Amino acid sequence: MPNSFFRRCSLYYRKVLELHEEGVSLRGIASSTGNSRQKVTEIIQRAKKKGLACPLDDDMTDQWIEEFLYPEKALEVLMTP
Repeated sequence: MPNSFFRRCSLYYRKVLELHEEGVSLRGIASSTGNSRQKVTEIIQRAKKKGLACPLDDDMTDQWIEEFLYPEKALEVLMTP
């Protein structure tokens, strides 16, 4: 997987999921991570749909979570000449 794909990513997926597990509000998570409430909601919904829940394993980095939740993004990068 090209590293440039993941370097562009500024989302803190792991933090979003962990804060959600701790009961922090969507607004609080958005404020803590610098993302919109809509994006936070999307991440949480995708994680639930795919069965990704806390506690997360140590090897589940933001990069890993992004690839898991958004496989179409990774494929897009691979298909781009």
